[in-house]
Amino acid sequence: MTTVDNLLLKIVNFTDPSIESQLTSRDSKVLRNLASSIVDKIFITENQSKLLIKILKENSKKLSKFSEDIENVLLNPTWSRNFREIVQIHKLYLGKNQEDEIVIVIESTFNSEIRQILNGLMKKGDNVLATPHTKRYTADLTEKNIELLVETLSPYNFDIDEKIKSHYEIIKTWKREDFVNQFKLTTITNSNFQKCITDDLGLTTNIDQNIINDRSIRYQYFVDTPKNPGENLTEYIANRPATKVWVDKNQHSLSEIISSLIQLKRLPILVVFDTLINNKYLENLRILSESLEQNKIEDHVGVYFRLPNDEHGKKFNQFIAEKKYNYLLDNTTKIACVQSGKLPKFFLKNAWRPMSVIALDSRMGMRHGKTAVYSNNCDCILEWSDEPPLDDKRIKS
Repeated sequence: MTTVDNLLLKIVNFTDPSIESQLTSRDSKVLRNLASSIVDKIFITENQSKLLIKILKENSKKLSKFSEDIENVLLNPTWSRNFREIVQIHKLYLGKNQEDEIVIVIESTFNSEIRQILNGLMKKGDNVLATPHTKRYTADLTEKNIELLVETLSPYNFDIDEKIKSHYEIIKTWKREDFVNQFKLTTITNSNFQKCITDDLGLTTNIDQNIINDRSIRYQYFVDTPKNPGENLTEYIANRPATKVWVDKNQHSLSEIISSLIQLKRLPILVVFDTLINNKYLENLRILSESLEQNKIEDHVGVYFRLPNDEHGKKFNQFIAEKKYNYLLDNTTKIACVQSGKLPKFFLKNAWRPMSVIALDSRMGMRHGKTAVYSNNCDCILEWSDEPPLDDKRIKS
């Protein structure tokens, strides 16, 4: 008796006429792919066998040379080999990312329902990312992610690492009010905390509510007055819910951003030029220059990269020379400019550190590469662009 898979091989190998001339391009392509799997050692899965039977039933009359054979074979379908079994993998464990940092790894065999859930977690969690490995996602190792991932994935029979379970159980014993009361600005008595604030702002600085709210992320304290979106850009930045904030360039100029950062005592600033948008290097440098001059910043500015000496690169490099934006990086540098993903090595050896970061026209967000890793040490990262970055889950100011 002819088996379904052997019949399929006869059909796809028949050339007069070919299946491409008789079936839709989709169906003919699927049959070719299934035939390749049948010839291969791995064979086909049970679900693929059902798809094959479905296509043969729907196209029996079109495949006139084999119509009778198809009808006979499908009366009682048999197969020459056992179906390939798919090993179901659903794991949640600790691993490392490309930067050798410990992260939470979500590994799962393809499943449309679970894939949809994981895509939803990318919007809810902290830095939940799909990896080039199609079955894996990674997430930052944070209390929020542990709670979110364990509670979301447990109903789907994920094998959860014991360390993650232990962390989850500890987290669930915490009471928010206990920590809020312990780490309010008015209740922290640790001398190191007071020293850090003094070193940051100085003894003579007038500290308003915006600065108090702004530093709460940097120094990890709670404020008595609940944060709110605010009425202007300075208040939006000061009351940001996370370290990264998208600023709509259609609503706020770069000059406004720099002005707000000055009000919040957020100099020095690291300015990041996006390498994916090459035609905007000169335009953005000119905008930056005008913005700095409007805020009376005319010296101690360093642009720490150059472009090839083509038509656009020459103008960019000449502009840097004209404005004398070649200040050596040291503790007096006010503005430092670099390319995304191309951080000069001397930044790592230098004591200079930014109090804030501005990413210009960042389409992918400040997530990947050496510049992103370096910037993540800063608690105030502003992404200034026409549209939110692709990974956006931040406030719009």
